[in-house]
Amino acid sequence: MRVARVAKFAIAIALMCSMCLLAACGNGLQGAAQSTGPTVTIGISTDLPYLSLQEGSKYSGFDVDVAKYVAQQLGYSYKQIIWKQVPPDERVQDLNNGVVGMIIGDYPITAQNKQKVDFAGPYLVQGQRLLVSAKDDSINSLADLAGKSVCVTDGSPAEQVLQSALGSAVAVHALPSAPQCVTELLDGSAQAVSAGGVMLSTLNKFKGDGYLKIVGPRFASEYMGIAVKKDSPGLVYQINKDIKLMMSSGVWERDLKATVGQSGYEVTPYNMPSSLSAQDSQETANEGTGKE
Repeated sequence: MRVARVAKFAIAIALMCSMCLLAACGNGLQGAAQSTGPTVTIGISTDLPYLSLQEGSKYSGFDVDVAKYVAQQLGYSYKQIIWKQVPPDERVQDLNNGVVGMIIGDYPITAQNKQKVDFAGPYLVQGQRLLVSAKDDSINSLADLAGKSVCVTDGSPAEQVLQSALGSAVAVHALPSAPQCVTELLDGSAQAVSAGGVMLSTLNKFKGDGYLKIVGPRFASEYMGIAVKKDSPGLVYQINKDIKLMMSSGVWERDLKATVGQSGYEVTPYNMPSSLSAQDSQETANEGTGKE
């Protein structure tokens, strides 16, 4: 019994330290918050429609909704959130230096990424699919990518899956963001974009304008997480609890359909990682060739 009490006390102390870190991060930035109280700085993408999009001073999308929900559960109101765009190559540095307290959006939980930061979640599962020109009928599956140029995002599990499946037969190159890959597809620099089906659906709706189409079955699962500073077990534990509460309360499904659902994407139980517990999520959410 004494051991159990000590363990609970240790978790509580770790969580309080993590909360203090989040507050310190927000207070370190000038002029961004509208609150006189403590603030939390959250790193996000700003060019992902229906997921994380900035339009003027307004931020919208499912990732934004998840971030707001988690922040509220941690004790922060919307006015206490400072949103910060964090380029992919600055994520680790900004987290571990305390510039941001957490990062959400287009940051998959992979073995490689977990070496540098900690992840809570996943809060969303999406299957890797392919986006191609609407006039291209030569690509309908992973095997059809042989001899093609494929664009992926930095850190995506798609690159490893493609190279494992096709080796040197496919030319894979990575860019910092999926919208950049879509631009390459539209100008003919790439013949396909490989990314999560949720993201591809939103980008096809927002940028495709009838010139693009999504093809083939999903060939790998991508687990999206909330990244925090390395060695922050208390904060990871708390955020995992908050994510599970968002799912069990119905808010998660409501928000996903109200955002991503507007792109035409059909939300299914596959997208909700409800089978992952708060404790095993980081061990379970690795790269894989997840199939239905």
